[in-house]
Formats: sequence, structure tokens, C-alpha cells
Amino acid sequence: MLAANKNVNLTGIRNPKDAVIKHTLDSLSASGAIEGANIIDIGTGGGTPGIPLAIALPEKKFFLIEATQKKANFLNEATKALKLENVEIICERGENITNLSADTVVSRAFGPLNYLVTTSRHLVSKGGLFLAMKGKINPDEIRGLISGFSVLQIQEIEVPYLEATRHFVFIKKT
Repeated sequence: MLAANKNVNLTGIRNPKDAVIKHTLDSLSASGAIEGANIIDIGTGGGTPGIPLAIALPEKKFFLIEATQKKANFLNEATKALKLENVEIICERGENITNLSADTVVSRAFGPLNYLVTTSRHLVSKGGLFLAMKGKINPDEIRGLISGFSVLQIQEIEVPYLEATRHFVFIKKT
């Protein structure tokens, strides 16, 4: 990722140690929170959390959605190099995808919760879960969630070696 970052803007992180902590370990922290067999990583960017999760959970199918073609090309190359047969790259805006749904839609650094739910609500299956990986929680984001969805739980998590506040926000259709 860091090598490709010189040609394609995948991350602002340049230090390899920081990349391992802030991308890989942070992504892997979600492995126990994922529900179901089919997972969508919406706005995956450089492939986080999707690629680390696909490595850790080879029995699950991951759909990495990224609208930027250069990033999607990198993701295709990376998944081929890693021989990840449980990953499919979709180069499209999430709101334009009509033929896909998943048990868990996971996001990391995607934007406010309402934006996540509004743009990708059609991608989560009935009874499915939105798992938003967030830093600090803004109470206005929780209160501003569109009707038909509710926050089930906000869980503070610890990522090894990361000196920052991290949370999971679990959202389901009501």
C-alpha cells in the first residue's frame, strides 16, 4: 500500500510502523464484530478494513466498494498478489449499486453516520448490520440518524499500540 501510495493517493500515512498500527491492526479489530457470510467494505480506499479482514476471515466473502478507478486498480492488483479469492472489487459509488446486499456493511473513515446509512442502506440485507468504525463519537451524529435505523450499541475498543480513541457503532434497520 505504501509503495503504491507514491502514485495513487491511498493514505496520508507514510511511516510503515504507523501504517501497520493505523491500518492493519485497526482493521483487524473489527474481525470479531463482523456478522454473516457476505461483507461489504464501503469506500474502502486503500483496502482497509476489507483486505486485512479478508485475510483474517477467509471463510467470508468481501465486496470492496471504491468509486475511484485508480484505487480500484490498486485493489485488484493487491488482491491478486495476495491470492485473495474471497474478495471482489467493485468500482462504483455505493448508491449506484443495485444488485448486491450483505450481512454486514463495514465502513472506516467514510464520513458521518447519516451519510453512511443514507448512501448504502440498500446494501445491507434484512436483519443486517452497519458496523461503523469511528474515532471520537459525535452525539449529534447519533441523534441525526435517519428514521428506520437505530444505533444498537457504541463500543469503545482498544487497538494495540494505537494511542487514539476508537469505537464501533452498531446500526440496524428498525
